[in-house]
Amino acid sequence: MEIIANPHSGKDNGNIVLKKIQAYLNARNIPCTIHLTKEQGHAKDLAKKLCTKGADKIVAVGGDGTFHEVLNGMDFSQSRLGFVPAGRGNDYAEGTGLSIDPCKAIATVVNGKPVEYDFMEVDSVRCLNVGGTGLDVSVLQHTANKNNKISYTGSLVRCLLNYKPYTIQVELNGETKTYSCVMAGICNGSQFGGGIKLCPPAKHDDGKMNLIIIEKPVGIPTIFVMPGFVKGHHMNKTYVKHFLCESVKITTPAPVQLDGEIYYDLKFDAKIVLGGLKTFAQL
Repeated sequence: MEIIANPHSGKDNGNIVLKKIQAYLNARNIPCTIHLTKEQGHAKDLAKKLCTKGADKIVAVGGDGTFHEVLNGMDFSQSRLGFVPAGRGNDYAEGTGLSIDPCKAIATVVNGKPVEYDFMEVDSVRCLNVGGTGLDVSVLQHTANKNNKISYTGSLVRCLLNYKPYTIQVELNGETKTYSCVMAGICNGSQFGGGIKLCPPAKHDDGKMNLIIIEKPVGIPTIFVMPGFVKGHHMNKTYVKHFLCESVKITTPAPVQLDGEIYYDLKFDAKIVLGGLKTFAQL
């Protein structure tokens, strides 16, 4: 078993989690090799090298950013990927039912059954959980290098007070429409940003993406809709558009974020990869 771990994820929670799974594996005489990430992009490089060397089982230990990098380095014709959450929000785990208990998570890799889930692909970059453009990118830019969920919520409030809608063009199911929106997101998981329920009905194994377009509410200051948005109570609102799809192309003037990682030169041309994620399910 090969373990790719970000020791500094979740305000150094990665170190704590890593020690717990090491103890679990040692107690059962299960051999493993640990590879610590040193900089951004390192996890992706490690995954590529390990797959090339024939690793059959790779475990990512960290937050959604680490999961994102490892996912993008995987060769699923060679290897299967397991997850042990150790981040701030652990949104992918929380939204898909993956245990955030380190011992239960690693036990799923050791004892769980092989299973195939979906991931999304945006302009050839894989996305595990949520991708978006607009407000979410602005919030991430404001929270760069900050290590607590409060900073994300605080930045969300600040951005909402000053954010101006922007125009996107959406090509979906053979039709092209224009929207003036606050944000547009594609969802394989249900939440992002440390617990914000962007799309409660999203599932990671149904072969579909959920497209959420949030327009500026008419006659209501945007800041007033935030509590409901955080809790996922916005889905039936008139300013929210929700579509199930297998692919979508969005033309946007704003950068794109995938699993919390910002891309400045990516085309927002997205599709679902049905059963592309070879991983493990709890018995």
